[in-house]
Amino acid sequence: MEYKSERYQKAVNIVDVMEQSSFAKMMRKGLAIHELNQQFTRTFPPQFLGKFRIGAIKGETLFIEVANAVVRQGILFRQAELLALVQQDYPQVEKFEIRINPAF
Repeated sequence: MEYKSERYQKAVNIVDVMEQSSFAKMMRKGLAIHELNQQFTRTFPPQFLGKFRIGAIKGETLFIEVANAVVRQGILFRQAELLALVQQDYPQVEKFEIRINPAF
């Protein structure tokens, strides 16, 4: 029983524990991707709304999922503008990986 009482005597700041948890890291990543989706939404014409979403950022690649080839071409047409927008917050991103998902 003494072992347990010694174990619980160490003071731990719960805020530090929560900020360093894997859940907090996942939430920060999710919020960043949501913000990127919002920025892209404001940049694109209304006919593209709801037809694409940012999936993830891995290394120098930004993964984007689109509903059809028309949306894909629209993103490729504005690729330089969108890369500049993304690189403001994520300077490591150098290219897009665009996947068509008809079930989107």
